[in-house]
Amino acid sequence: MEAKKSKKGTLIALAVLAAVLIGCLALYFAMKPAPQAGGKSIVVEVVHGDGTSREFKLSTEAEYLGGALVEGKVVEDNQGDYGLYILTADGETADEGKQEWWCVTKGGETVMLGADQQPIADGEHYELTFTVGYDFDV
Repeated sequence: MEAKKSKKGTLIALAVLAAVLIGCLALYFAMKPAPQAGGKSIVVEVVHGDGTSREFKLSTEAEYLGGALVEGKVVEDNQGDYGLYILTADGETADEGKQEWWCVTKGGETVMLGADQQPIADGEHYELTFTVGYDFDV
């Protein structure tokens, strides 16, 4: 009798967990940012390791940041397992052995998506900042 109750409780817990997961997925797909179709103009500021910066004014049909960056020759097209991996921006290459990397921000706020998943809209401003060290708060 106890074994039946235990199995029933486990099945109920699994059903509740499955329902919660389905709800979370539905919420994610309903709330995720959608790309803007058509032509748009964005500004990308590249902040180099020496503190100098250069602005790129891009006009693009791309729906995602990665495509616009490659199309505008701001970054080299370096495709990794998860999409565009930004290693070189405006001619400066990060050295992973020295914990160097490019931080992507939008209006000063760190973006939580990869460049190939970050939708863009007309008038937005992005920054690529040369960064050293992997210890950071997100």
